[in-house]
Amino acid sequence: MANTTTAVLNSLKYAYGTNRVLYLFNQESVCFNILSRVKKPVGGRGQFILPILTTNPGAFKGISEGGSLPTALDAATAEATYALQEYVAVYTLTWKLIQDSRTDKFAFQQAVQMLDEGLRRRVMRNLNADLIDDGRGRLAVLAAADDGAGKFTATYLPRLEKGMVVDVMANSDDDTLRGTALTVNAVDPIARTVTLSSAIAGESAADYCVIAGTTDISVTTTAKHSNGLLGVISNANPTSSAVVASYGGINRSTAGNEYWKSPLLGNSGTNRPLTEDLLLQGMDSVAEKGGGQPTAWISNRPILRRYHEMLAGERYFSLSQPGAIGGGIGRKGGMDRDNADDGGEGKTPYEFSGIPWHCDPYFQNNVVIGLDTAHFFLGVGDNEVPRPISEIFDNVPFFKQTTSATFDVNWYYQMQLISDNPAAGVQIQDVSEA
Repeated sequence: MANTTTAVLNSLKYAYGTNRVLYLFNQESVCFNILSRVKKPVGGRGQFILPILTTNPGAFKGISEGGSLPTALDAATAEATYALQEYVAVYTLTWKLIQDSRTDKFAFQQAVQMLDEGLRRRVMRNLNADLIDDGRGRLAVLAAADDGAGKFTATYLPRLEKGMVVDVMANSDDDTLRGTALTVNAVDPIARTVTLSSAIAGESAADYCVIAGTTDISVTTTAKHSNGLLGVISNANPTSSAVVASYGGINRSTAGNEYWKSPLLGNSGTNRPLTEDLLLQGMDSVAEKGGGQPTAWISNRPILRRYHEMLAGERYFSLSQPGAIGGGIGRKGGMDRDNADDGGEGKTPYEFSGIPWHCDPYFQNNVVIGLDTAHFFLGVGDNEVPRPISEIFDNVPFFKQTTSATFDVNWYYQMQLISDNPAAGVQIQDVSEA
């Protein structure tokens, strides 16, 4: 399908009435913005290679006067390798749309700006969804079977948008499709419901929606998604090893590779309250693993709502003049929105042990993550954020001609979530929510 004059007619009509288009899509790119971008030469191999010292060299012991020397011990090393995941985006516009708007530079600018910004919002939301998942790119997780007409309830806030084309994958093997290339007809974020273009067959709780053709192992042996924090900050390999390989090429299930595991505090699937003691256990676990100290906590909104009293570090008492309580969820200035175009870092007025607490509303339910952002970053290609190919490659036209009476606008990006020390993060599971 192509964007037509009819599709953007209102934008063209009101070219002089406003300089900004109203978007009815929330964009949150919290984790994408928290993580720094690192660009290094990859020698044409598209890989980041990190050497790791797994055993210190040498031996040390006390001896008697004139005693024998200790036998020297050799160092041991390993190598983590990360291949950058390619992403592309495209939108199409008709020749007629260009002709109808080209005689008025403001109308043409308005139309293209609306399409560019709309695509950017979709791209950033999907990239962020990859980063906060386990490597499979899940956009919605089914709470149970659908209603027989393609409508289902998600276990937490769905990351889907109207118009997207998705597969519904079986959680058990990531190969069985419950629904193929279904269009998202409606998303109700408050009710957590999603309506697809047709019913799903044989689905069950924990099955999930993903961009069509990107996870099915009968199509590709590896998911076309980046690594995600839930898969990296873990004490085991990602859930589905057939789709997501061992992180950095290091199998954490192999004896001796415990250094590549992150602390994980679970409760055998039974939810329990989030307490100060539990958070301190998480921080202690990171220190004991040699990962240092987390510099950021991340959770969803329901966790913040329930534990507001515990996390409200903004409140204080004074023996002289009481100070005003500033910020706060639900109050102006309470959430980081300094950069509204890219969703901000989700920084809240809350903290724990002096560590800032970030809120990603689409984050996994019943889970809290703590990480040292110095050890988790995004390896990127030539461009730090997705760009139209005309801005990346020389002599590539902005509008690319197709076999129809349309032009394509293509975007390109390479990215991978990289950690040089997964032990610098902790995952706390089974947290009761509001």
